[in-house]
Parts: sequence; structure tokens; C-alpha cells
Amino acid sequence: MSEHAIETLVTNRSNWNRPSYQRFSYSERTEDRETWPQVWISRADDYTRARELLRSIGIEPVIRHGEELAAARNPTPTIQRRGTVVRVRRIVMIAVLAACAMVVLRYMHIV
Repeated sequence: MSEHAIETLVTNRSNWNRPSYQRFSYSERTEDRETWPQVWISRADDYTRARELLRSIGIEPVIRHGEELAAARNPTPTIQRRGTVVRVRRIVMIAVLAACAMVVLRYMHIV
């Protein structure tokens, strides 16, 4: 990128040469994309040139949170069921709390 006068910032670089280096472990695999190395373009005017450059070397630029956005717009039936279950649990909890409050108020002779 610097050869093409595009300012960048690299985050989450490999820290293999640092004292806090942790060896790779198959048992502690994380699929968290936030820990992957990331290249950030500093100026918005350079975005299109940077994307063209990445495509020319065979790397398709990732649009951040694309999968999460698609999943939020088109929820699967299991996610819809999970949301319904959470909603019903909340309603039941509120009803139980209201009943407890009514019993306490009657016991105190307020209602």
C-alpha cells in the first residue's frame, strides 16, 4: 500500500518476536475475527484505490460485519424461536413479579 501512496494502519499484528508471545495451540482455537490482523486505510479518499489494489493481487476486501448484517436481516427459524422463548420468559417473569407485589401489598393491608 505504501508503494502506491496509500496510508495504512495495521492492527493485531503477530507478536512472535515479543516477550509475551504465546505458541499456537490447536486446543485453544478461537474463531473471533477481531483477533485477526487488520489493515485500516487512513484516508477515505484512498478506499477505492486500495480495494482495486487488493483485487489485483487476488485478495477480496472484506466488508466488515457483512455476515452479521445478513444474519440480522434474515434470521433463521432457530433464532426466531429463541427470540420468542426469551420474550415469553420475560412476560412470565413480569407476571410472577406483579403477583408477588400484589400479595405483599395485600399482606401489608395497602390494597
